[in-house]
Amino acid sequence: MGMLARIGLALIAVQRGDAQAAGALYAALEPQRGTACAFIPMALDRLLGLLAVTVGRPDTAVAHFEDALAVCGRAGYRPECAWTACDYADMLLERAGAGDRRKAVALLDDALTVARDLGMRPLMERVLARREIPKA
Repeated sequence: MGMLARIGLALIAVQRGDAQAAGALYAALEPQRGTACAFIPMALDRLLGLLAVTVGRPDTAVAHFEDALAVCGRAGYRPECAWTACDYADMLLERAGAGDRRKAVALLDDALTVARDLGMRPLMERVLARREIPKA
């Protein structure tokens, strides 16, 4: 139950942009790398990536998002893989480093394919809104 509480608090910290709370929760959740939560269908590496973004560590976030994509791919967690791709693309678009835009577009395309295949309307809308950003 403590882990579920930390996951919930971590999601709140990300949503609020609370870097201090995100840092503390990152440290508490980091030992769970490479796993997924059964009660909250989410790869812990995706959450760690979001926490890393919140504390201003985009390079660390990249590693977590890549790990989350790998875990989800191996396990066949297509919905979580698609959400991870979208979050990863958001981070890349914000970071705007060399090659980030190209990678973000590819991630958004992958997320949209899965979202369409599985009828994930909220994700489809989110991805379509973000796909306009690279065209600007």
